[in-house]
Amino acid sequence: MEVTKEIKKQAKELASKFKAKEIFVNESGEFFTEEVNAKQSVKGDKDKYAKVDISSNSEKSKESNKADELIAAIEAAETAEAVQAIIDAENEGKKRTTVLEAGAKKLETLKAAE
Repeated sequence: MEVTKEIKKQAKELASKFKAKEIFVNESGEFFTEEVNAKQSVKGDKDKYAKVDISSNSEKSKESNKADELIAAIEAAETAEAVQAIIDAENEGKKRTTVLEAGAKKLETLKAAE
């Protein structure tokens, strides 16, 4: 089954809305967040459904920010605004506890130094 640009666009919107990591579509244009449901909708015929690539270049670049790199950036930050920007980006992305805790600790240190 061919995935068109329009299907990709709709799939990305649904993935965002439902916070899904994967989206599948069948030949009838029905979307699913679980492959098993897409497969069942076409009675197991793999040619009648597809996994939609919902990643984008900007999402891939965000994912390349490893936690240890972000923590190092937090530790090197000299302003609360810089730390908060990293925390905000993390909250929009992976929400890794280690990064968020490092950010909170750095914010406390910066505020105490004021």
